[in-house]
Amino acid sequence: MSGADTATAKASQGAILSVEDLGVAFGGAGPEHEVVRGVSFALPQGETLAIVGESGSGKSISVKSLMGLLPDSATVTRGRARFYDPKREPGAEPVDLLRMSRAQLRKVRGDRIAMIFQEPMSSLSPFHTIGDQVEEALTLHYEERGRAAKARCLEVFGQVGFPDPQRAAESYPFELSGGLRQRAMIAMAMICRPAILIADEPTTALDVSTQALILDLMNQLREEVGLSVLLITHDLGVVANAAQYVTVMSNGRVMEAGRVADILADPRHPYTRRLIEAAPKIEGALAHGERARPTTAGPAPQPKPGRDLIFAAHNVAKTYEARKGGLWSPPQKIYALRGVDLEIPRNRTVALVGESGSGKSTLAKILLRAEIADPGGKLVYDPGDGPQDVSTLDGDALAAFRRQVQIVFQDPYASLSPRMTVQDILMEPLLIHNVGTRAERLTKVKALIQRVGLPVDTLARYPHAFSGGQRQRISIARALALDPKLLLCDEPTSALDVSVQAQVLDLLEELRDQFGLSYLFVSHDLAVVARLADEIAVMCRGAIVEQAPARRLFEAPQHPYTQSLIAAAPEPDPDRRLDLAKIAAGAGAQPEKWPKPFGYEREAPAPICEIAPRHFVRRHDAEPVSKAYSAAAE
Repeated sequence: MSGADTATAKASQGAILSVEDLGVAFGGAGPEHEVVRGVSFALPQGETLAIVGESGSGKSISVKSLMGLLPDSATVTRGRARFYDPKREPGAEPVDLLRMSRAQLRKVRGDRIAMIFQEPMSSLSPFHTIGDQVEEALTLHYEERGRAAKARCLEVFGQVGFPDPQRAAESYPFELSGGLRQRAMIAMAMICRPAILIADEPTTALDVSTQALILDLMNQLREEVGLSVLLITHDLGVVANAAQYVTVMSNGRVMEAGRVADILADPRHPYTRRLIEAAPKIEGALAHGERARPTTAGPAPQPKPGRDLIFAAHNVAKTYEARKGGLWSPPQKIYALRGVDLEIPRNRTVALVGESGSGKSTLAKILLRAEIADPGGKLVYDPGDGPQDVSTLDGDALAAFRRQVQIVFQDPYASLSPRMTVQDILMEPLLIHNVGTRAERLTKVKALIQRVGLPVDTLARYPHAFSGGQRQRISIARALALDPKLLLCDEPTSALDVSVQAQVLDLLEELRDQFGLSYLFVSHDLAVVARLADEIAVMCRGAIVEQAPARRLFEAPQHPYTQSLIAAAPEPDPDRRLDLAKIAAGAGAQPEKWPKPFGYEREAPAPICEIAPRHFVRRHDAEPVSKAYSAAAE
């Protein structure tokens, strides 16, 4: 018996769910078609078991097979999945989920075993209120209707942390933030008081502080109502903060299993060790980044007139108008950006960090001229032969600017045409800008694909034939096709597994140093930007609240919002759990709740002040430095 099998056997004692020798095949029932091979695990009652693995490891397929949610092309070839329902009759045998009919499974799903998914927006109907959707889950399984059902719905909304349950019940999904939508999914799962909650990557699409609060909520529910949680994730930092047991999977097999504290402290399998080493850690990322930066670059430039900047933004604002309440209601102003000042030194990396809705992607689009800023701000681009006012560029000058400033998007699958081969994708920018002859273009495309670590024979393939990491390499190659000087990276690793993420970051470092690129790296993950960034700017509600050199920002953060973001970054160490008190003290993205001197009303942000060399903080009790930014932007 292997170490993983021994751990599973021990955990099976007192388990609410015991899975033994599970096999799942695609395209046929034979062993040669199996993508899940002899998987065993046990979920102890009242505990959380995390199933960890990278994309393609078989973790989601294994769990979906228990719920009867496999596609028609998949077949369960072997195994047992015994569910010891606490509500079963005394002395009754457990049910085998793999041998239940579809009708029997429908009675179990949502009632005794509930499931929440990674992206709540695609799991919720946009045409029905949150209250109606959560109520529906109750009425499908129980007799409760009318006032009783609404009362139960509001009770659960309060239980999962909605600040205003009644307002939540009356809201549509698009009116809620990502974190509140995930709370709605948890409420839908909890409405029938299930025995087991299956959470499939429930925090992957969320900001770090929202993720921390969702993990805390799941822990509270487990402790308060005796819930057993089966957590599917690729993030060992999440495992360290949310689970008591872990099963590590790769290529459809269990590599290692046991208690979280034991596995993370002393991993025995090489694959587990690789996962732990690849998991982003702020201190390790800072040290790596400092070693990786070219020694010839010298110290970071001072933010003063004459600083060698490739891009400078001064007093950039963006306001949208939206109508709420009807066609004839007055328009409501939405301040996406407020007086943003940002400098990008040449051959350096500036990271723009913030939660969803902070304005960081809007700023990136404005820098690209994909969005037009409000009047009064200034955007200055200097390719090396003199500054240019970006807002006045047109014709050939604008085309030249767009050749020199390129972007890498968050989701490579969505940004690559499924109807084009990789060769055509990489050739397209060269054709649009009429660069070279066909032979020269083909030579360049071959060099690009090799430079990002893919063989030349992949040029004939389509995007669907690649993994997520490979598709992101193709996106990077496309961005480099026109020999840009500035690359905007918009969450380029957030959709990737940790080991693939590390490979893409390695590639970006190599390209920066080889081609002398400058980066604006947009992200919500501080552990990722710690590795790549020279300077970090933290955004909230359309304003930069703190900016400093990377190490100083992490070692001496001054703004409560920055402190809460750092405290919310999970690490794969059970002895360094998330500091939820510090996260809550940051009051999230709510400037009116920040303590003095940092708090401000939304219409009147505090001024940005220099409290130490190159360390800027938005607060009321220091001398503003807008003149320094103005001079640098000239």
